Amino acid sequence: MSVSIPKSEEIILQRKILGLKIRHARVRAGSSLREVGQALGISAEAVSDIEFGRCDISLPQLEVIGVLFNVPAIYFWSDVPLEEEVREVPTLKAMAIRQRIIGVLLRRSRTESGHSLEDIAEFLAIPSSQVSEYELGSTPIPLIQLESIAQYLNIPFTYFIDNAVAIEGISEQVTTLEEMAQFAQLPKDAREFLANPANLLYVNIAMRLSDLSVETLRALAEGLLEVTY
Repeated sequence: MSVSIPKSEEIILQRKILGLKIRHARVRAGSSLREVGQALGISAEAVSDIEFGRCDISLPQLEVIGVLFNVPAIYFWSDVPLEEEVREVPTLKAMAIRQRIIGVLLRRSRTESGHSLEDIAEFLAIPSSQVSEYELGSTPIPLIQLESIAQYLNIPFTYFIDNAVAIEGISEQVTTLEEMAQFAQLPKDAREFLANPANLLYVNIAMRLSDLSVETLRALAEGLLEVTY
């Protein structure tokens, strides 16, 4: 399979188009450059560089921007309608977790397709050590590069959006950025309990019990007491 590498002119144009959509969504939401910078952990000047197409943006950063502006992340590269639902802005820690998940997905898709780190590095014209950092989640992957990798590996770009994996204490049940933000705020012992597959039965029981009324719970408790005694 032959996949062409995006030319520098095309990359510049893609950055500018993406930046314009980000700026449009920001103005529409009434957010300032400073507010966006605080959410992403970068300066207002860096946000401005992104909007003017002078700087790359990673998928987790774009997802946070989507939540901040109340638009789906896919809006920035498609024509999906905008949502009006108000959502809580995720934490920087959740964004870091999301980047690690993307790195794991990248490594899994690369190895399953039979490609080496050097293959990806040669395709992107970057050092293989940088690809390794992408897969470890220690370095954010520019969105344009992630799209190019998906094309190179012959997988849909939505693969990195729709999939979630359990890594280092992240439960397979935690699939959305908002859920990861909430998960990241839990105490360590709570995260370890939820991440253990052996505890999944107890979690499911607790979730079902939480939906029951007080009267039903009281009746269940009385029934259990009768059986016990």
